[in-house]
Amino acid sequence: MGRTQPMSTSESLAPPAAPPPLPAAAPGRPPRVWKFWATLGWSLLLYLAMTAAAAIGIVLAVNWYGIDIGAATDKGAFLNNGIVVAATSMSGTLPVLLVIWLAVKLARQSPADYLALRLPSLRHACIGLGGIVLLMVVIDATSKLSGRPVVPQVLIDGVRSASEHHALGFFTLALVVTAPITEEIAFRGFIFRGFAASRLGIIGAVIVSSLIFAGIHVQYDLITLAGVLATALLLGFMRAISGSTLLTIAMHALNNLVVLVEMLWFAGMFST
Repeated sequence: MGRTQPMSTSESLAPPAAPPPLPAAAPGRPPRVWKFWATLGWSLLLYLAMTAAAAIGIVLAVNWYGIDIGAATDKGAFLNNGIVVAATSMSGTLPVLLVIWLAVKLARQSPADYLALRLPSLRHACIGLGGIVLLMVVIDATSKLSGRPVVPQVLIDGVRSASEHHALGFFTLALVVTAPITEEIAFRGFIFRGFAASRLGIIGAVIVSSLIFAGIHVQYDLITLAGVLATALLLGFMRAISGSTLLTIAMHALNNLVVLVEMLWFAGMFST
């Protein structure tokens, strides 16, 4: 019977053999950016979500404030009623932001990165906020010199109708808060990002997104639409050079706040 050979000192102190390495985990799918056509597709979904929510919001608001829909003989005047305008903006905010969140989630990116929700530099903030004020002065001066009203009548009628139903707070919240947030995240955040990543490039993204933005403001005449387009181009330009959608939200809110003050002034509400 054979004898077992004793282990040497070096062998007894040797560490145990390492286990075989585990197979490498499969790499995760990389983040993406929706390009031109995909962004247009998502934008159509945004529009449908906003339209459906607006219809519900308008019904709820006009009933809350006691507006008789059946008595409205002028469809244009009804749609430009301040309460209807405010309800459209406020009811569409959550659905639009949810659709954008879903699109960004499926792109495997964070909303802050994809939508450029970051603070601008002080220099860009000064340029953007100063630029929007200067542009408004130019637009108002041009209207005055050409004999046109500084504030379109459709806006004056809107703020008056809101005041008549004691809904100025509702109207102000929609105009100065929800509208800038929703529109800027949609246009200068989501749509701009997708267009800029396509063959349009940054300049094309600024121009095309601005044209679409102006196109949704169908309640205005062509001259007023030109001012809306100029404002959109400035917002797009500042989004491009600052890399901040938060800046364009602030610019848009400042623009709408000044417009609100002008509406109240020309509607004669400061003298009552």
